[in-house]
Amino acid sequence: MGGCQAGSRGRSLAVRSLEEGTADSAFLVVRPPGHHARRATAMGFCLFNNVAVTAAMLADRGERVAIVDWDVHHGNATEEMFQAREEILYISLHQYPYYPGTGGLVDMTTDRAAATTLDLPVPAGTAGDLYRLAFAQVIVPVVGGFQPDWLLVSAGYDAHAHDPLAGIRLLASDYAFMADALAAVTPPGRTVYYLEGGYDLEAIQASVSATLAGAAGREVPDEVRRFRSPDVAFRILDAVTGEAAKVWDI
Repeated sequence: MGGCQAGSRGRSLAVRSLEEGTADSAFLVVRPPGHHARRATAMGFCLFNNVAVTAAMLADRGERVAIVDWDVHHGNATEEMFQAREEILYISLHQYPYYPGTGGLVDMTTDRAAATTLDLPVPAGTAGDLYRLAFAQVIVPVVGGFQPDWLLVSAGYDAHAHDPLAGIRLLASDYAFMADALAAVTPPGRTVYYLEGGYDLEAIQASVSATLAGAAGREVPDEVRRFRSPDVAFRILDAVTGEAAKVWDI
């Protein structure tokens, strides 16, 4: 990825620090976000695809890399860069249909590499109950079955209920749940979070704090007021789970 070398060096500092045992995980507050940036084209607020740079670096040296993208938008560029690489797993949960218009249900059986792309396109109004079930039912089993050496998280917080840009209704404790669930199937000291989207400062602050707590295994109490996802979201999850079950032991 020519043109990203300076960014690549910056991202590799987090990898090197984790390899040296100086931290249990890393959270990079990078701006601008990155998961829409293609190999040679900026897109959707994104100039450099920070996660993709690190994933390519790790994979090129023989590591297996799982990318989980919980930004409210589909990480179209990350997916297209790695959809032919069996050693990189890409999973995205995102509002659909919504910008950038990609990320619908995928056929995971077309070839061996197709098994390492998993999209969960959910409608506006989807909430933490669906996300938590998705992690338990399909995402954590797939990540565990993939057996990654590294986990990279495109940690967008524009799926928070208070975010003005989209229509997903997550709360801070949902991010804690997802981070804790991923920690259970990832080698210790091998997780890097990258700040992606998010346009409500208070929601970002609460959600990042909850993410770090969840990653560390600390309990984050659920909010008193919770939301319920529409029935169609659960039907979509069932369809995605059925597709994943064709190629993964879930």
